[in-house]
This record gives sequence, structure tokens and C-alpha cells, in this order.
Amino acid sequence: MSFDFLKINECDSALLTLLTDKLPDMLWVKDLEGKYLYANQALCDGLLMAKDISEPIGKDDVFFALRERNLHKDNSQWHTFGELCFDSDKVVIENNKAMKFEEYGNVKGQLLYLEVNKTPYYDKEGNIIGTLGSGRDITELKNTQLKLEQQYETIKEQATHVSMGEMIGNIAHQWRQPLSIISTAATGMKVEKEYGFLTDEHFYKSCDAINNNAQYLSQTIEDFRKFIKGDRIKKVFSLKKDIDSFLNLVDGTIKNNNINIELDIEKDIEINGYENELIQCLINIFNNARDALLENKIVRPYIFISIEEENDYAIIKIKDNASGIKNDILSKIFDPYFTTKHQSQGTGLGLHMTYNLIVDGMDGVIIAQNTTFTFKNDTYKGAEFIIRLPIK
Repeated sequence: MSFDFLKINECDSALLTLLTDKLPDMLWVKDLEGKYLYANQALCDGLLMAKDISEPIGKDDVFFALRERNLHKDNSQWHTFGELCFDSDKVVIENNKAMKFEEYGNVKGQLLYLEVNKTPYYDKEGNIIGTLGSGRDITELKNTQLKLEQQYETIKEQATHVSMGEMIGNIAHQWRQPLSIISTAATGMKVEKEYGFLTDEHFYKSCDAINNNAQYLSQTIEDFRKFIKGDRIKKVFSLKKDIDSFLNLVDGTIKNNNINIELDIEKDIEINGYENELIQCLINIFNNARDALLENKIVRPYIFISIEEENDYAIIKIKDNASGIKNDILSKIFDPYFTTKHQSQGTGLGLHMTYNLIVDGMDGVIIAQNTTFTFKNDTYKGAEFIIRLPIK
């Protein structure tokens, strides 16, 4: 079968040939056996290594792949593009519709990525007799995408290390007071026992104090274990419980810096997402607010947290009274490595990771803005982070 499937005059044929051969995209027509009925110059040069557009007629991809390998027997990976293409031809024929694919393989020893569009080719009676296809070289775009993915993984790993350092600091703060209570109670009972002053009332009171604080430490360990384990499992979870877990993780920092936490939880909302990743996001926002409160030496530091439901979305709002974010940097705070802190104090990864986890990981939205508000008859100004997460 020759390239006569289009009944066109000589002038139109010349125009069609000129058009298809000058296009940078690869164009072709194949029969049901995957043999070429037509191939333009871009396909001959970029994939088949055919001498001209007439050579591919009646041959398939495997023919050219094997020919290239035989010419470069010392390199088995010289040319691997070919076998994959016929499989996608079959998919198009079986589904009887136009489809898009991403195909790849080695050509001249280099990895080539193609964005391929294929559609069935019919005869006059409407029977499928082959496929029409086009391919666009997206190797550079794909390599850039892979590079960005690698950079993202690096950023994520760095952010995890920073977060782990923050967590260790929180553990130290959180455990100091309960360990001190346990030590004081145990030592006090021992001294009173030695001198015969230990009463039943004080004995049971001290035992209760030791037990309560031991239970608190146990719960803290469990919270940190879940957080550090970091299982990325999408599930339905309680937003209120997630916020409670987050607050337990930063409780030591809250107390150590005398930060007042004001909660306004309209009702408990269940969402389908990544419980542990949301905790990480809340911690990152909290750390940002804490640093701003300390840097601006706010006498009565507040962090306000609220959740509400709106049109099948859970809305989480976190704001502080640290005077807000400068307008010239407000639009940059989610950029990677952007930070106003000294290098020893921050990496600029926390809010960037938060953005990615909310937007890419949970199909949500996060914005940051400055806000002025009234609380207990006093007016404050601060930064507000608003997170919108789909409930279902």
C-alpha cells in the first residue's frame, strides 16, 4: 500500500509534502501491522535514521531499531526506541479513538522522550486500516521536570532535617517540667520516709503526680513517634484531633515562650487527606509565628487557631499578633530558600514545604495575608495563614 490514501491533485500533494516535511514534529501513517505508509523527514532524521521519506514505506519500527543496533554492536543501548511504539498503536486500534502517550527510548545512544498523539485511520467504509500519528520531542522539558523533582526531594529531605531539629528542641522543653515533678515527688517521699514524716495523704498524692506525669510523657512519646514515623497514608481523620496532636508536639515551646493559644473550633470536621503532613504544615506555620513574636519582642504573644466548614471545605485559620509580614516580601514567603533570618536560624524551607504539602499533596489552597483584628477590646496586627482543604 502506498501513500495514496488521500485523493488529492498534484498541486495539493506538493503543498502537503512541503508542509509535513518542514514541520519539526514527527508525522507518520501506519497500517494495521505497524508498517509505514508514510513518514515525514523529521521522523526519518530524528527516530528512524532513514535515508529519505521513501525508505520507511513497508517497514516497521523494529526494522530500523535492529539495523541501528547491528551498526553499533558494542553498545546494546544505542537504539531501544521502536518496540514500544507498536504497543500504543494496538491500544489506539483496540479503543478506536484518538489517544495521547509519552514514549521514550534510546536514539543514537541518548534518551529521547516523545509526546505522541495517535488516532485510528479509516477507509471509505469506516473500517480501521491503520493509525495516524505525530510525535514531539519533549526530552529537554522532561529532563527539566526530572531535575525539578530531584530538587524537590532534596528540599524535602533538608526540610525534614530542620523539622527533626525543631522536634528535638520541643521534646526537651516538654519533658523538662514533668521530669522535674517526678524527680521532686520521688525525692520528697524518700526524705520524708527516712525521717518518719511521710503521711498516707502525701504518699498517695505524690504517687498520683508521678503517674500523671508519666502518662503525659508516654502520650508525648506516642505523638512524636507517629510524627517521626511519617506514614503517608491517605485516610479520613478528625481535624480537631489533628490540631490537638500538633499542639501537644509544640507544647514545650508554647510554655517556654509564654505564648497564649486561643482556639475557636466551631465543630469537629473530618477530612480525607494526610494526617501527618497536615501536622507538619501546622508546625511550620507555628514556628514562623513564634519566630516573629520573639523577633518583635511582643509582650503578650498570641496565636489564634480556628476551624470552620464552608461549602464542602474545611477552613483553618492561624494568625498571630506579631505586627504582620512586610508587604515587599509577603508574596515571596512560599518561595524555596526564602528567609529573612540569618543562615544559622533558618533555611527558608518550612513555608515552601507547607505550600507543596497543602496544594500538591492535599489538593488544597493556602494563602498568607496581613490582618488587623480586635481581641478583648485590644486591637492587634499580625500575619494570617488560611488553609482550605476539601472535606471529601
